[in-house]
Amino acid sequence: MLALAAFEDGHEAQAFPKFGSERRGAPVEAYVRITGAPIRAHNQVYTPDAVVIQDSTLLQSEPVLQGLKQDGWVILNSEEPPVDDFTATAQRWVAIPATRIGEQLLGRPLPNTVLLGALAAVTGWVSLKALEQAVTGHLMSKGETVVKANIEALHAGYQAVAAGQEQAS
Repeated sequence: MLALAAFEDGHEAQAFPKFGSERRGAPVEAYVRITGAPIRAHNQVYTPDAVVIQDSTLLQSEPVLQGLKQDGWVILNSEEPPVDDFTATAQRWVAIPATRIGEQLLGRPLPNTVLLGALAAVTGWVSLKALEQAVTGHLMSKGETVVKANIEALHAGYQAVAAGQEQAS
């Protein structure tokens, strides 16, 4: 949906997953490139500008911050702030209880759109309006109720992070 929103905002975008072992619950990586110029690369992203971590337990088991640029962002789905080792590695990060927010707004523990809103708030890569259009287009077949709930989740993630940044200023 991030790539779709980038298209809505007039950018070039590319999105693709990378699957590890073929078992349910295995860690999955997904990459998105957004730029104003044509994208010629079609490989994995090795030096990301941002990392979104949907499951905080991956901090102990996977090298999720490997290659993160010095000024890169980390958006962490967590009820608690991360441990000191993490904050020493990641210069700019936010922790947001995306699973809980997803449960409240979607009726299921789905953090995706909440985290997408948070990413948009900290990076400004895509507009909230473009994300709303991407969510609507992607989820319309599931019905208006699902679309509306996901847009609320998107806004909740965006507002939670935006409010935290205002407090930090």
